[in-house]
Amino acid sequence: MVDASGDVKAKARRSTLYRLIDTDCTDAGLREALSDYYASHEDFTVESTQIDGIPAIAIWGIVGKKDRADWSAVFKSLTGKDANIANRAAAGAVAVGVSGGPYILTYGMGHLLIDPSRIDPGFGLSFSIRSIEPELIRQVTRNILDSRARVDRSTVPGGQSIRGFGIEFYGEVVSRLAGTLEKVAMTFNREKPKKVSIAAADSLKIPLGVSPADLVGDLHEITRITQTSSPVPELGFIDQIRSLKSSNKQVSKLEDKLSQALGSADRGPLALTLPAECEEHEHAANSYRIKIASDRFEILEEIEIANILERVESLPPSERMDALRSGYIQMCSDSEGRVRVSRQVKAHKWLAFEAGLEAGHYFYHQGRWFEVGDNYIDFLQTRLDEVFARPASIPLPKWDSRWAEEEDYNKEAAKLIPGGAVCLDRKKIHTKQHPYGIEACDIIGPNNELIHVKRASSSAPLSHLFAQGWTSIEALRADREAREKLLARIRQRSSTHGFDPSVKPRKLIYGIAIKDDATVSRGNLFTFSQVALMRAINALENADVDVEVVPIAQ
Repeated sequence: MVDASGDVKAKARRSTLYRLIDTDCTDAGLREALSDYYASHEDFTVESTQIDGIPAIAIWGIVGKKDRADWSAVFKSLTGKDANIANRAAAGAVAVGVSGGPYILTYGMGHLLIDPSRIDPGFGLSFSIRSIEPELIRQVTRNILDSRARVDRSTVPGGQSIRGFGIEFYGEVVSRLAGTLEKVAMTFNREKPKKVSIAAADSLKIPLGVSPADLVGDLHEITRITQTSSPVPELGFIDQIRSLKSSNKQVSKLEDKLSQALGSADRGPLALTLPAECEEHEHAANSYRIKIASDRFEILEEIEIANILERVESLPPSERMDALRSGYIQMCSDSEGRVRVSRQVKAHKWLAFEAGLEAGHYFYHQGRWFEVGDNYIDFLQTRLDEVFARPASIPLPKWDSRWAEEEDYNKEAAKLIPGGAVCLDRKKIHTKQHPYGIEACDIIGPNNELIHVKRASSSAPLSHLFAQGWTSIEALRADREAREKLLARIRQRSSTHGFDPSVKPRKLIYGIAIKDDATVSRGNLFTFSQVALMRAINALENADVDVEVVPIAQ
């Protein structure tokens, strides 16, 4: 709270905090952590100071153009009124050279004032998994480790257990948490116990002391927690994916693999992903500034992986990553790319990539290399080996070389399955809830088993198969119209099959064949496909659906 004179009355104020890397806790070091553009801009002031005897740098000013808002012409055309106003916003930051940091507090659009390369990635998450109440999580953002590099955000305003978000502990990278903080020795709860909301990603949004001594004390407590406390057991899985330092000898080899993929027609598991710091601005983005391997930026209405690849594929492999690291992509709220809502995020942070190297599993995410932890690999392999070892309730016939297409196999397999199965391949069901249609299954078994079949040579088709299976179960269990239309479709092929639309499906079977492999096993599935399969199995089993994976011999 601020009184009429501008003085702060509350002892703590919600602030956004970053931790800096590669930065000395000196006046000169703190200045180097600021954005050169804003630190030298005429609309900004940069001054040295001290906070409780500790070196600090304060920077403040106005962000935005001084000319008219880009929508003023349309506004005048519609209303006849001349809205002569500009898009401008206050920005401030205070860098503090406290031991264990340094740290920088930002206000308004102050996050734009930091040199992005100095931000400690994952700092906020590191604090939150060691301090947040695991039963009172309000929001989770996770990046799904599949071929689409999908981002999922889930919110429960009142908070719930982390388990309630249905996180696949070993198949996702959590990039943001929001929840409740209570049991820490900080200014906000010094006089009496108090619960506060925090949000954590690379930054940490948390109430901090407004007096110099209180602020420094809070920063020391944050340092203590991140450096000496163990993660809360329920959140420990977030630490199962490890970041590699640039000095790690594997990084240069992995970067060579990524550089080759950037110029290859067969680029493998390479995808576009949304940087964590852009997530909160995504809803406001109507255009993108992109500047890669060029002296000028361009404005795009949408951003796709092809927009990045076409700008670097003609470069020598050794120059591709440098071009991405020196280039940027920036979100803008207007279609002309004039009103910026995010910082200029280095282009390499928009990529997701997976690579195997010397028996290890690695992936590139948010501009960093990660090694998948031993527990992750052990868990994934153990679970999938158990799934593949389950006896098949319906033996699927060998894939005869005469059957060139999946449709051929499905028609013949349905005839050979004992008890009476029906081939429904390529027959979609359209309902009010699913106007674009769903593929219920390729074959429906004699006891209403939904059988999905795929013969593939890469992870992408298999990932689609696994997602298709879950989508069909979800639709058929939730939508009676879908079950009734499935019965009508079955009746077009068989008058005797005993499908009952009043009974929800209880079993799903994935039938898999891989070209040039005699028998499918966990070992000859790509890691992305393994992750997609494990996610589908967990989702299905949580819905009380039995799952089988049946290798199809060739």
